[in-house]
Amino acid sequence: MKKSLNVEDAKNIVQSLLGHSVDVKLNRGRNKIKHYKGVVSEAHSNVFVINLTNDIFDRISCSYIDLVCGEIALKEHLVGGQA
Repeated sequence: MKKSLNVEDAKNIVQSLLGHSVDVKLNRGRNKIKHYKGVVSEAHSNVFVINLTNDIFDRISCSYIDLVCGEIALKEHLVGGQA
């Protein structure tokens, strides 16, 4: 069974990714799924900011609740296949 995520866990995940390159999967509903690459640049008490690379937008902000609900998924982007 999948472990449930709470807000504190989401904050800890974002804090660990602060300054790291990430792959972002953003689910906007009705099969509107967007994929981005960026860097987690800021983490505040209720939201965090991702600076996007090579996209029309330069940054997106998301709440920790988006991460808990599964509307956004973050995966650390490893450069050069490092483990």
